[in-house]
Formats: sequence, C-alpha cells, structure tokens
Amino acid sequence: MGFFDDAQNFIKSKQNDATPLDADNILVLDTPEQEERLFDTLRKLYENATRLEIERAVYTAKEQMQPPYDKAAFMKKIRIKLED
Repeated sequence: MGFFDDAQNFIKSKQNDATPLDADNILVLDTPEQEERLFDTLRKLYENATRLEIERAVYTAKEQMQPPYDKAAFMKKIRIKLED
C-alpha cells in the first residue's frame, strides 16, 4: 500500500470514530458553578493534586478541545496531567 492508500484508510477510520455525543457524555463548563462541580469531582478522584494543578489541567484540556466537550476525552486529558 502506498502513502495515499494509508491516508485514505486513516481518514475513513477517523470518520467512523466520529460518533455524535450522547447527552450523558457532554461536559458543559459555561458557568463558574459548573467548573466548581468539576473541580469537586476531580478533587475526589485525585486526592493528592492541588487546586492549582487541577486548574492547570482543566485549562489545558479546554484549550486543546472545542466545546461541547466530550466528557470521556476531556477526563482522559486531565488524567494524564494529574495522575502521580
């Protein structure tokens, strides 16, 4: 297979992976209250992380993704930053 064939297969696989978001899998961070709820959840999951570390991880994930945020992908990006 040539480069062009590999590229076509890659694009087809990405299009198949692009499934619409479920209402349960959307993370909305429009208000400070929603961000605070997310912080509380992350604080429970990552007890050793400081508030600043969590805020940086959330900020980085928000910068790398476009709203509406896919909750699973968002949490995966945060997990990479916060796990010890």
